[in-house]
Amino acid sequence: MGSRSPALLLDVDDTLVDTRAAMVAAGGAAAASLWPHEPPEVHHRAGLHFHRDPGGWFRRYTAGEMAFEAMRAARVADLIAVLELAPVDDAHRRFEVAYQPVFRASLRLFGDVLALLEASRRAMVPVGLLTNSAARATTDKLEVLGLAEAFPVVATTDTLGFGKPDPRAFLHACERLGAEPARTAYVGDDLVVDAGAARDAGLLGIWLDRGRSWDGADVGVPVVGSLGEVLDVLAGTADLGTRRTGR
Repeated sequence: MGSRSPALLLDVDDTLVDTRAAMVAAGGAAAASLWPHEPPEVHHRAGLHFHRDPGGWFRRYTAGEMAFEAMRAARVADLIAVLELAPVDDAHRRFEVAYQPVFRASLRLFGDVLALLEASRRAMVPVGLLTNSAARATTDKLEVLGLAEAFPVVATTDTLGFGKPDPRAFLHACERLGAEPARTAYVGDDLVVDAGAARDAGLLGIWLDRGRSWDGADVGVPVVGSLGEVLDVLAGTADLGTRRTGR
């Protein structure tokens, strides 16, 4: 049986960590390493393309259709084809070798993360992570950011072989946290894959809209602009309708 106490599950990438900025920087650096004769604007486009993943390779990984390394190799092959870059021997391995140190050096926590963790600790609200990334990649991020021991539960795609938006991923994370889904909030930056899917799994899905892109339309879940608003929503002290809280 899960606890009747409120609990909190958090997404990682672009919720706790500015992963987009780190991926774009690292992808650009890797492209510069493999194709040094291309102009800087091509390197930057390669970083943007690698992050955006228009081929949907990451989505296939989270659905359990391919392994993490195969997904990464497909993304490199895709950017080579789309940007019409010259073929490079062992491109995926060389890209990763150049990519990883820049990615790690570029990782940054958002400024509201530590305050949320401290407030959750004071309120005795357990906090876990549920991410679509792989276990090794997630562990590396948490270690770089000094959060390796901050979360009792870290559920990744390789925990079950699939990830969000499958409702089983949310229910598995709740079970590991010892939390009742109906008393658990899940916070993420993706309206559909994070907040909407959590709601459909029986949790309180909360959309973290850091970019302030929400236009006030009914999106079916609470919308917050920062993690500082989350505990109020969870506690029921803020409006649980579909308007932005704390404004």
